[in-house]
Amino acid sequence: MASIDRFRFLEESELNIIEKWFENENVRERMDGMLPLHQWYARVINDESNAVMMAYDQQLPAGMAVIEFVEDKAYIGLIVNPQQHLQGNGKTILRKLIDDPNFARVSEWAACIEEDNQISLSCFKAAGFTSAETEPGEDGFFTLTLRH
Repeated sequence: MASIDRFRFLEESELNIIEKWFENENVRERMDGMLPLHQWYARVINDESNAVMMAYDQQLPAGMAVIEFVEDKAYIGLIVNPQQHLQGNGKTILRKLIDDPNFARVSEWAACIEEDNQISLSCFKAAGFTSAETEPGEDGFFTLTLRH
């Protein structure tokens, strides 16, 4: 089982770690809106409505979460280190972020996940997210939410 022991705000020096994750075809396909990474980082790091958190399992980068705050709601995107897929890191990262006192003001978490991304859908559902939808929206995405 995953053991995420700390979070920290993404630092520019860690972009090289994320770049390696984008060598994975699935990460690149699902998160291509973040490319090129340095431009994406420059945009989100100065936006107070965003937080980008790196999750660590001791010294090993286990994943990252991109969070966008809209009033008391937070939209979350997640990348798990591809070398650690299917080991429970995604669910652990989500649960620990949701329970983090720094995010206590968030009353609802939401994630928009592609219909064919069964791994992410399962991960978010395992962390307690649900969907009222039985079919994806016109854009091919399911919206999963968790009230906290």
